[in-house]
Amino acid sequence: MKKEILISVSPYVQKYYINESFNDLPEDIKETLRAKLAVIAEKTHAIISLGFNENGEIYLEYQYEDLSYMDEIGVELRIKKFKQEENELLKSIKMWYMIYHTPNGSIVRDILLMQKEGKSKEDMTQSLLSKYGQEYSEFISILLEDE
Repeated sequence: MKKEILISVSPYVQKYYINESFNDLPEDIKETLRAKLAVIAEKTHAIISLGFNENGEIYLEYQYEDLSYMDEIGVELRIKKFKQEENELLKSIKMWYMIYHTPNGSIVRDILLMQKEGKSKEDMTQSLLSKYGQEYSEFISILLEDE
């Protein structure tokens, strides 16, 4: 299964990485994720990564560079607590990813923009098929059924 890392935090070098593909994520959300994941990384001595599976689901994973500090129970508990406390934030990030970083989300966004511009169903269909390809024709036609 393909995974894309959004952010990864390392306590070993006290640095973090944010995938440049996701620069459009608002800065305050990136900073919140960095700060909260840094706390987990520091307390568990694990490298913490948050990203997206190919189906758009968020994953959180960890790995240890120095096995002498390995505490799998502690890191699992802290990740579980983070997921519970930040459930709304994680839902928002997932929605943002689905809309701005998947073809289906981009199609929906483009339809809404074209509807706002007053384009006809035929013009929208033609424009979307040329942009996304024939493999999305059924999805596009379903979305435009009520037009």
